[in-house]
Amino acid sequence: MASKQRERATMIPSRVGPPVTEIDGIDDLQSRMKDCDDIRDWSFLLNDYIQWGNNSKVSKYVGIFNLGAAHDCPNRWTERCQVDGNECYAVVDEKRYDYVLAYFRRQEYLWDCLDARTFAEAFLAIVDRKHSVEARALKFSQAGDVRHEADIRKIDRIAQLLDDAGADVDVFLYSASSNLDWSDAEHITVNQSNDQREYGDRRYRAVESPTEIRDDEVWCPYDREKREGVPLDDRTKCGECSACIVKDGPDVAVVK
Repeated sequence: MASKQRERATMIPSRVGPPVTEIDGIDDLQSRMKDCDDIRDWSFLLNDYIQWGNNSKVSKYVGIFNLGAAHDCPNRWTERCQVDGNECYAVVDEKRYDYVLAYFRRQEYLWDCLDARTFAEAFLAIVDRKHSVEARALKFSQAGDVRHEADIRKIDRIAQLLDDAGADVDVFLYSASSNLDWSDAEHITVNQSNDQREYGDRRYRAVESPTEIRDDEVWCPYDREKREGVPLDDRTKCGECSACIVKDGPDVAVVK
């Protein structure tokens, strides 16, 4: 038994980003965390670190929480990532806006401080307060990526707790962390971002042109409509389309 536990032990890599004390806004975050006495308090804090959609591809029905910044992504500048280290759209945003980089790094700090149950219960409290907009999904790591198996198990546990609570919220992510063991990802939908080995529920790949999209793949509706000149507000956004959110379905492709 002890031997099996050792085999499942997670090696936590050294922090990629700067020391926590150098993250802009960390003092305020730590002060707010210290003042949290119950789930309600945590829910208001977590709410400030969850984005509901964004200005382009993700709809208002999808909550987004990052495990870290793209600058600190464990797959950046490695063969596991489909794009060059400076081509990642999240890196571009972080370079353009310093506050975005700091925000993502504070998300990582908050993530490492919260256990799965507190996160799940705080998220459920947020959803309960959302009367005007339906919460359909929770997306992890729009910026950055999963760092180690402990992240996988924690995300999966959060998804399980949401299911147990009867929340109709799908938990999903995209990951190029093919070096990790994904066997514990039972309650989340994992979109596999490279072909180095089989993991996850489907392949999500970037191609050079539409002609490279196979017949057995779905062309991301938002990406297709963007290339066809459909106005931003009229495109099918993530959360309106569930191709990457549900476990059952074909591979998905986007054009670089």
